[in-house]
Amino acid sequence: MSTARATDAPHATHALGAADGARVGAAERYLRMLTENAGPRMLLDVRYRTEECGLARIFLPATSNVAASTIESIGSRTDVYVGCALRVRRRGTRDDIAPTALLWADCDTPESLAALAAFAFKPTMIVASGSPAHTHAYWTLTHPLGTDELESANRRLATALGADPRCADAARILRPPGSWNFKHTPPRPVELLEYTSARYRPAELFAALPLEPARPAADRSPPALRREDDPLQQIKPTHYIRLLTGKAPGRDGKIECPFHDDNTPSLHVYDTPEQGWACFGCKTPDGRPRGGDIYTFASLLWLTGQSRDVPLRGRDFTDLRARLEDTFRITRDRGPDRTHRELADDTFPGLEL
Repeated sequence: MSTARATDAPHATHALGAADGARVGAAERYLRMLTENAGPRMLLDVRYRTEECGLARIFLPATSNVAASTIESIGSRTDVYVGCALRVRRRGTRDDIAPTALLWADCDTPESLAALAAFAFKPTMIVASGSPAHTHAYWTLTHPLGTDELESANRRLATALGADPRCADAARILRPPGSWNFKHTPPRPVELLEYTSARYRPAELFAALPLEPARPAADRSPPALRREDDPLQQIKPTHYIRLLTGKAPGRDGKIECPFHDDNTPSLHVYDTPEQGWACFGCKTPDGRPRGGDIYTFASLLWLTGQSRDVPLRGRDFTDLRARLEDTFRITRDRGPDRTHRELADDTFPGLEL
């Protein structure tokens, strides 16, 4: 492995000291890193946990001078997460991800933390997520990457460090420093452990990473759960679509479809999980309205390169189900977690949900 060289030495690396923390708060420092190359209309994707066992969403202007204080306020009351990549519009698909000059890795084992400490390219920022031996590391690049290149680089980085490969997606949301982790009792702080001003040339960093691992050709699907045994299949479409998109169906049961330009709402949200959802502005190859269940909806929102017309199988499906279970706080033995107090709609006045 070649020796790493940051582009702005001699001030490329320093641990965050007390003076730094006094001048700039942790959340503000974090957002400055995320928004360094922000255009005038780019947005921060902010999610927060609600009593209804899912995530509500707000979008904040990336250039807002109150974004950090807003996120800290939310994060003092419930779990809050911020999209690592900026959005170009108020939607949640991968087509809405802005070009991003940042890589990240979720190191959640002693082995991955040791690999991170030994990695030649020191992170620009390290954040402790509030769970033991669990940190998020970030590397600032000299120029932005497109979505495909970004995700490929994140997967290679995860392979090099033994980090969680599920966190490589461009739409990833992670906990910001300055907030609290409410998975624990009492809640634990999410802390900025180290900040550097290091910026790396992508080609130089990529040269030190292993090739992206090939997927098995015959990856079998996990055993299917019966609908009545799957807690995710018990969530009403009106609930999971509102929490995954931040959009509430109107009186006619419709929202603007997040999968195509939709000025007149065309996605129908039905009452029962069995009915699911259907968009009459999106068509399948045989001309029918596109629709499905919670898995279909989440795969179209989250997954990179997933064909709209090929069912999920194998590791793709396993990873999607695990992410949905985490989002909705579901464990197989007890279903959705309902321990948190619901945040009323006016908890954060003036913000668009």
